[in-house]
Amino acid sequence: MTSQELREALTAAGASALVPKIIDPMLLEYQRRYSPLVRSIPSRKWDSTVYYFNQRTARGQGGFVTDGGARPVSNSTYVQNQFTIRNIQAVGAVTGYSQAVTRQLIGDLRAQEIEGSIQGLYWDIENAILWGNSGSTQYGGYPQFDGLDTLAATFSGTSQNAIDFNASLTLGALDQLIDMVEQQSAMAIQDAGWMFVMSPTAASRVAQLLTSQQRFVDRVEIASGLNVLTYRDVPLVKTSFLSARAFGMGTVTTATSTSGGSLAAATYYYRIVPVIARQGEVLPSAEVSQATTGSTSTVTLSFSTPTGLDGAQPTVYKIFRSTATGTETLLGYVDATVGVGADGVTPILTTSIVDDGVTLTPKNGSTVPATVPTTYVGTNASVKPQSTGQENVYLMARNQDFVVRPYVRELTPLDVYPTTAGPDQLPYAIVSDTTLAVRAPKYLGRLSRVTTTLSS
Repeated sequence: MTSQELREALTAAGASALVPKIIDPMLLEYQRRYSPLVRSIPSRKWDSTVYYFNQRTARGQGGFVTDGGARPVSNSTYVQNQFTIRNIQAVGAVTGYSQAVTRQLIGDLRAQEIEGSIQGLYWDIENAILWGNSGSTQYGGYPQFDGLDTLAATFSGTSQNAIDFNASLTLGALDQLIDMVEQQSAMAIQDAGWMFVMSPTAASRVAQLLTSQQRFVDRVEIASGLNVLTYRDVPLVKTSFLSARAFGMGTVTTATSTSGGSLAAATYYYRIVPVIARQGEVLPSAEVSQATTGSTSTVTLSFSTPTGLDGAQPTVYKIFRSTATGTETLLGYVDATVGVGADGVTPILTTSIVDDGVTLTPKNGSTVPATVPTTYVGTNASVKPQSTGQENVYLMARNQDFVVRPYVRELTPLDVYPTTAGPDQLPYAIVSDTTLAVRAPKYLGRLSRVTTTLSS
């Protein structure tokens, strides 16, 4: 039996198809070209559905002692952080006719489509590294892992890893970010073991500030073929998914019910911020308000699903609420899909969100998820919606002892065979899985609501 016959036999029997992996150098080139942030984070093969990091929460005590004296035995204490690896997939197809008729023009059409899907999936991974939220999507059809927006969100206290900057980007702002992370991690941040993550506009602004001060701008190679600027010897890695967007949520309407919830009588003010696939966070909706009565009310926020470039759809919504106009803070994250259709494939998009005073429930007409989180996910009184032109800047470790992107399968193409319903189809699938694992929040830092304006 030939290898092709064996592969067909196993596929027909329901076993996994035998498909050779794409060679690693090709994937590294895709990462370098299309997704430098993914390329910059250490990755490792991991044959489990969960990645574990042991975080030391306290070190053994020690100190001065008299000659011949002794101190009590004291050991470190640990907590085990778990990061579930999430599955990622793209499915496509070309017809045999289109494959043949375009051969002289573009070569192998199917190979071109596979390459495009790989490029798109790396964008999906990068977007999730920045904006993913596990808690709000864990019960839905498209569960995500937590990204930097979720992980770097402590704005005060002993574990602070975020600053609500709300001002124009300066070199002093980056110094503040470095100082905060150095204090929390008790480590010197002065080399390529760390990196700033920012939009191309922010990186250009840093370059302008350095040039205007006649300061030398060094470059460093942080991965094969990936050379980036540095500030204080820390690399500046760009991602377009942090860029401030000029489009936003669109119109939101409100309604209330006097039963089924626990909202007290008040006037509630809301804003909704969508996170769009392969684009990131966009502008918030205009503020809307709804008065409630009694003590068992709910508020429903309804809207048309926003779309981004190339028809991209939201992956998650961030809901901001207050009882005073203009003071909304983050109430929680909500899944952008209610579930999948009867075919098990077609997504049912969220078109309304119900706030019952305890949790946020996504809806599409009368369709609701079978299971929703029992409480608000990600409530944070220090997180405010970003205004036009504002974005985030991050500082994160690059050492795999602190941050790693584990995977079981790194973007593997699978052959999917034609069926009698589509005998001239040449389908394919790209499958992968990953997560962002961080040993402790102190290895991350964030500047929130940073304005980046380039000088002419």
